[in-house]
Amino acid sequence: MMELAIEEALQRGVAAHKEGKLQEAERLYLAILHSQPTHPDANHNLGLLAVSVNKAAAALPLFKTALEANPTIEQFWLSYIDALITEQQFEHAKQVLEQARTQGVTVEKLNTLEKQLTPSAKVNEPKLAAHNKSLSLSQKRKKLSERKKRKKAAKQNLKASNPSQEQLNNLLELYKNGRLKDAEKLALSITHEFPKHQFAWKVLGAVLKQTGRVIDSLAAMQKSVDLTPQDAEAHSNLGATLKELGRSDEAEASYSQAIALNPDFAEAHYNLGNTLHEVGRLDEAEASLNQAIALKPDYAKAHYNLGVTLQEVGRLDEAEASYTQAIALKPDYVEAHSNLGATLQELGRLDEAAVSYNQAIALKPDYAEALQNLSIVQSYMNNLEIEIVSLQNILQIDADNYGLRAGVSLAICKFLEGDFEDSKKHLLAATKILEKTSPKFKNQKVYWKYLSNILSWHGENYFNPCNLKTDKTLFVIGESHSLVSHHLRVQSSGSIMLCEAKLIKGCKQWHLGNSNKNQYKHQFESIFCALPKHSSVLLAIGEIDCRLDSGIIKHKNKFPEKEIEEIISNTVKNYLNYIVNNNSDYQHTIIIQGVPCPNIDTGTYSENEVTQLIEVINTFNCELKVQSKERGFGFLDTHQLTNKGDGTSNGFWHLDDIHLSPEGMLEAWRRYTSGQSYE
Repeated sequence: MMELAIEEALQRGVAAHKEGKLQEAERLYLAILHSQPTHPDANHNLGLLAVSVNKAAAALPLFKTALEANPTIEQFWLSYIDALITEQQFEHAKQVLEQARTQGVTVEKLNTLEKQLTPSAKVNEPKLAAHNKSLSLSQKRKKLSERKKRKKAAKQNLKASNPSQEQLNNLLELYKNGRLKDAEKLALSITHEFPKHQFAWKVLGAVLKQTGRVIDSLAAMQKSVDLTPQDAEAHSNLGATLKELGRSDEAEASYSQAIALNPDFAEAHYNLGNTLHEVGRLDEAEASLNQAIALKPDYAKAHYNLGVTLQEVGRLDEAEASYTQAIALKPDYVEAHSNLGATLQELGRLDEAAVSYNQAIALKPDYAEALQNLSIVQSYMNNLEIEIVSLQNILQIDADNYGLRAGVSLAICKFLEGDFEDSKKHLLAATKILEKTSPKFKNQKVYWKYLSNILSWHGENYFNPCNLKTDKTLFVIGESHSLVSHHLRVQSSGSIMLCEAKLIKGCKQWHLGNSNKNQYKHQFESIFCALPKHSSVLLAIGEIDCRLDSGIIKHKNKFPEKEIEEIISNTVKNYLNYIVNNNSDYQHTIIIQGVPCPNIDTGTYSENEVTQLIEVINTFNCELKVQSKERGFGFLDTHQLTNKGDGTSNGFWHLDDIHLSPEGMLEAWRRYTSGQSYE
C-alpha cells in the first residue's frame, strides 16, 4: 500500500496557502520538512510564503533546497531567480538564470526576469538614501504596491506549478475509496496537464500496480522517483514494483535508498527484509525485519514474516513467538494461524497444530492450504477417517492446485483401509491433473506411480496362494516402503501373518534418532505404543531412499569435513537406541528392513555420483545389519536380495526406481524365514 501521509499534508498546506491561511500553511509545510528536510514542494511553498510577507532573504535557502532536490520543476528556477533579484544579488541571479536556460526553462519567462537584472538609479545613490532615512508617502505607496504584486505573483506561481486542490482531493479520495478506474483516469489527466507534478504519477503507479499492470506501473513509479529523488516513499514504491517483476537486485537498491533518505521508514525495512528473504539471504532478512519491528512494534506483517524466516532456518521456538505476536496484534490473521500450525506441527505438538489450522479454516473456510496441512496432521495423529473428510473438502474447494496431492493422499487412505477399488478411483481422478503439476509435487508423482503399480499387482494376484487364513498380524511401520507390504501374507516362525502398513510420510531414521521433538516421533510413538504387547513389527524406515539429494549424502555435502562412515554409524546407532527405548515396555518382536540396491538410470547421473551412492548404501546397510543384530533385532536384507554383485540392482525385484515390488517383499520374507543365504 502506498504511503500518502506526506502528500495529504502537502495538499492541505497548498489549500490553506491559496485561501490566505498562511499560518496554517506554514505549520503544515514545516511538519513535512521535519519528516523530510529536503522535500522539494514543501521547501518551495514555504519560500513563497516568505516572499509574500516581504522576507525574500529567508526564502532563498528554501528555494535553493527545492531546486537541488528537483531541478526539473520550472517554477523552482523562476522563484529562486526572482528572490535573488529582490535581494539585489544580481550576479548570482545571472548565474542561476544561465543554468535555468540549460534546463529548458521557458525563454520568455527568463527574458522577463533578465530585464530586472539592471539596478535602478535610486539603488545606486547611497548618499540620497542616507539623507532620506524616512520614506515619502509616494514611496510608501510604491513599496506597498510592489508587495501586493509580489504576493499576487507568489499565488500565481503556486497555481501555475500545481493542479487545482479540487483535482488533487478528488484523486486522493478516488484512490482511497478503491475507485481505481476513475482514479486512473484522473491521474492520467493531471499527469498530461502537469507532467512535472509528482503526486499524480505516484498515484497512477499505485493504481496500475493494484490492477495487475505491473509492467505499466514501473514507468509511473520511476517518473515519481525522477521528479522527487528525495522522496523515500517513492523509492519504496518503486522497489515494490521491481520486486514483483522479479528484479530483486534493483528492488533491494530502491529500498536501501528509501532507508538512506528516511532511516525511520519501517515499511522500507520490512520490504527490504522480504526481498532479502526471497533471495536466500536469511540473516540479513531477519535483521531488516527486526529493525522494522523496532520502529513499529505493532507491525503485524513484520512479525509474521520474521516468523517465516525463523521457521525456515529451524528456529522453531522463536518462529512460534513471532506468529503468536502477529496474531495478538491481528487476531484474524489467517496466514499467521496457519503458519503457527505448521510450526507446532514441526515441533511435534500436533494437538495444538490442529487447533491453529482449524482457527485458520474458521476464518477462511476455503483456505485449501490450511485444510491440506490439517489433513497431514490428522494423518500423523492416525485420525484416518477425519483425514479422509479433510481431503474430500480440499477437492471440493481447490482441485486445480491441490487435486493431485489430495487425490493421491485419498488413494493411500483408501488403500490402507483395504478398499482397493475406491483407491483406484482416486488415483484415476488425480491422473487428470498429474501432468499439469509443478516440480514441487514431485513426491506426489512418485507416490502416484508407486501406488498404481501396487494396486495393479493386487488386482492380478489377489487370489494367489498367499491368500490364506492368517494367524496374526505383522505391523509394518515406515515411510513409502511400508505400502508395498500392505495386505501381503508372509510366513515366519511357522505362522502366516497378514501385513498391515502404518504409513509415516517422509519419516527418516535421523528424524527418530535426534534429540528434538517432531511430528514423526509423535506419530511413531502413537502407532508403536498403541499396538498390542508382544506384536510383530517390521520397521521400513529408510534414511536415504536410494537418492542422491537427501539424507546421508546431503548431510555429507553440507559438512565435507565429516567422515561418511561416522555419519552413517551415528545415524544408525541413535535410531536403533530410540527403538530400544520405546520398546522396553512393550516387548514387540522387531525386524529391521534394509534399503534395496539402487535401481539407477545411469544416464541421469555422473559416474562419480553413481559410485558415491552405491558406496553409501553398501556402508549404510552393513552398519544397519550389524547394529540391528547386536540389539537382538531381526534383519530383512533387501539389499542383498537386490544386489547384482556390484552394488546396483539385479533388475529382478524393483517396482520402480526406489521401491521393492510385492514379489520382492515375498521373496525377501521367504529367504528370511528359511534362513537361505544370499551369498
